[in-house]
This record gives sequence, structure tokens and C-alpha cells, in this order.
Amino acid sequence: MIRAVFFDLDGTLLDSSKQIPASARQAIERCRALGVRTYIVTARSPRLHVTLGWTDEAFALFDGAIHSNGACIRQGDALQYCFIAPEAVRRCLREVTAARGVEMSLHLPEDGHAFTFPAGDDRLVHWQVPPEKWRPINEETISNTMKILIFDGDLVDGRPPLPDELGHKLADACAGLARVLVTDQGRTIQVMPQEAGKLRAVERIRQQLGLSVDEVSVFGDDLNDLEMIAHYPHSVAMGNGVDEVKAAAGYVTAANDNDGIAKALFHLFPD
Repeated sequence: MIRAVFFDLDGTLLDSSKQIPASARQAIERCRALGVRTYIVTARSPRLHVTLGWTDEAFALFDGAIHSNGACIRQGDALQYCFIAPEAVRRCLREVTAARGVEMSLHLPEDGHAFTFPAGDDRLVHWQVPPEKWRPINEETISNTMKILIFDGDLVDGRPPLPDELGHKLADACAGLARVLVTDQGRTIQVMPQEAGKLRAVERIRQQLGLSVDEVSVFGDDLNDLEMIAHYPHSVAMGNGVDEVKAAAGYVTAANDNDGIAKALFHLFPD
């Protein structure tokens, strides 16, 4: 019997308007009434109240959360962090600085962010980072980076993929120091601590709960979900997911805009 479910956000639990569909909310509430624990497992930072406008009602759907691709774990009010090796951050900065039209954000504890573009840049409006949460890039921030996001300078929908060679250069530069993933159909590159990752974080919570692998289900759609999708027998890939994730999943549901979460939960927990 499945006793804990972990949901990726973008492309999975969230529809294309970045909302949790009503059908998904109802299905999650039904699972929780059955005694199933529910968690978020996302590349996003804990700033969901800012970036997605989440209220207490949305947070109350979940027992905890995994953020920043596993570099931050929240259970109750407690946060656990792990950080990218500072030398890997420096190497990413060098590669991004040399790449034309490419920018980089550093995700820090307590909702802090640092960027390769100036603090007064209009692009900060898109990030919704208040002035008191902006940090300069210096040795302190380099030593406390949980996640790096590398992106086209404008970070707008419909932007072209980043150059293929950038992903290869970053992977080579960070080998043995950090994990590099190309996501969003090549439009973003994510860098995480060597010891982080969604699978490792889910496993940490699973073991704390005393559950077996068969008692866990995970949902995802993109390449940063692949490792956990391939690990658990009761994994679910979204119909809009990339082919590698769908091929590795135990079950493929409908797309995130077509009640995919609700349909999968009713498949896993039939009447």
C-alpha cells in the first residue's frame, strides 16, 4: 500500500497557468483522508508564497517539501540545507560570464538570491526578489549556494534553447564537484550539490518515515525527475513529460492540463 506521495510542481502538479487544478486538489485531499502523506519535490526555492502566490490553504495540502532539487528539505517548520562546492560555483560563474546573453542565479538560504546581472536591473521584477533578499556575488554567497539556475538573459516563455556546448562545458567543469542537469527542453541548466538530487531527498524522508520503496509514489515530467521516477515502482510520468521520463515510469497519466494528477491518484487509490 502506498503511504507517501511526492509531486514535482512545474509541468506536473501545476497546470500551464501555474495553478493546482481543482481536480488535483480534491484528489490530494482524498488521499490525505486515507492517511497518505503528501509532499512537494521541486526545483523551485521555498518562496512559493511569492513566486506562485500560495496561501496557507495550498501549503496545507502537504506534509512537507523538497526544494531546490533536493538541496533544501522542509518538514514542519524545520529546514535542512546542503550547498554546492564553492569551486563549482566559481567555475559556473566563469563559463556563464564567457557566454553571450546568458545569466545565472544563485539560490541561497532564507529566500536569498544573487544574480549575474546588476541589482537595479528590471529583470529582478520577474524574479519578485525584494531588495532585502538580494545578495551580491561574493565569497559568502558562493559558499552558501544551494542551487544554480542558468538561463537566457530574458527568461521569457518561448525563448530558444541555450547553446548545447554550454551544458557540456559546465558538466566538464563541475565533474566531481556538482551535478549539472539540462532541463526545460534545453532552455535552462540547473546545478545542484553533488550530494543533493530529488531521489536522495525523497529517500531521506522515506527512511525517516520508516517506509519501504513500495510504499512511495513519485510524480514528475522532466529530466531532473528521471532518477526518482526510475527508482520507485509506483512512479508516475505526466503525459506532457519528456520521453525519457515516460519510458522509465511505472505508469503514464494524462497531461498536467488534462487532469493528469487526479487520474493517476485514482489509479493508485481506486475506490
